[in-house]
Amino acid sequence: MNLIAWHFIKETCQGHPSLNVVPTPLPDKSIALLRGLQVKHFEYSFQIPWNDAHIKEDGKSVALWQVNGGAGLMLFSPLSEIDNVKLMRGATDEDAKKITGILGGRALSSNYDFMVAELAAAPSQVKWWSTLTAKAKSLILLNLKSMEVLESTTRIYPQSSEEMHGFQMGDPALPPYKVQLLLYDRNDRRYQIWIVGKDLTRPVITQAEINGMVATLRPIPHS
Repeated sequence: MNLIAWHFIKETCQGHPSLNVVPTPLPDKSIALLRGLQVKHFEYSFQIPWNDAHIKEDGKSVALWQVNGGAGLMLFSPLSEIDNVKLMRGATDEDAKKITGILGGRALSSNYDFMVAELAAAPSQVKWWSTLTAKAKSLILLNLKSMEVLESTTRIYPQSSEEMHGFQMGDPALPPYKVQLLLYDRNDRRYQIWIVGKDLTRPVITQAEINGMVATLRPIPHS
């Protein structure tokens, strides 16, 4: 059974090389002073580097902001994000006990901690001699990771500010010049922002500017 489980995990991960990417330190932690617009959407706000941005499409859970210079921002509503920890814990105390026995209590303490465990998982960590419980943990985390990281993701960096902590998928200086921000506030609400170029052939933002966006990201309090 151990060999069958090991082979199944290897086969499952073979067509998704991005699963081998694990978080590494952010290479540039400088924070640019942004003088562009303040974007307010989906109960949060943040500063951007551009003054010529406008809403191109505005949906219930996703909005697209377009910059005349070629960049695009895709914003996701925190209200549409899935509570993975709640789903994993199941409907009963027995369900919660079983999954905690596999994943551990730390991973299930918050959605942010669950993402930490998820992104740290890699196919290379799965050994044929590992226990079935260890393989089950790897299979769960890698399956969820495959739904988070893009096939083009070659870098994952931790991101944090006074208000937020989370991760950045992609490097703005490397093709395809696409970046995903997955951030959590102090109440464990998730904020997802994608930054992409119109033609995917050149950088549209610097790392210092992305750090500036993260530093200014704030939930909008309810009146």
